[in-house]
Amino acid sequence: MNFDSVKHELSWKEYSKQDEAGVTYVYVSPVPLARLKGESDILYIGYTDRSVRFRYREETETNNTGKNTQSTNIRTTHIFRQLKRMGLEATFYFVKGKNLQLGESEAAEFANLLQTWDKRAYTEFSDFREPSLEKYLLVRYASEHLELPPLNNRF
Repeated sequence: MNFDSVKHELSWKEYSKQDEAGVTYVYVSPVPLARLKGESDILYIGYTDRSVRFRYREETETNNTGKNTQSTNIRTTHIFRQLKRMGLEATFYFVKGKNLQLGESEAAEFANLLQTWDKRAYTEFSDFREPSLEKYLLVRYASEHLELPPLNNRF
């Protein structure tokens, strides 16, 4: 799954210091990266209830200090700084909203994929027709590439 394959499905906006809250977002690499199966330009998929401006700053400007316990933010900031040193920069896109509305066949396909890729979420889901967009994209990505986006992985 590349960002182009989902870009036209929803009204994605490129981040330019907007202050909207309740968004699903992706970081897109300027070059595709090899995955276990195929390649993808998607580095990270996330969701925040808070301001997208605040979340962007957290993930691109967090220093590794004793007071900071957000390992994801430290990791993403490090990666984005390394990319800048190489003359590359990830693009940040977001879309307002948390949930999708799926038809019956799409919901059944999603339920099947979710059972494989996130059994705990599968057992907790009450309505497969309204998954979170973040979960839907992560499951779709994992099913295509046999792994999560590189910055969604934890050590």
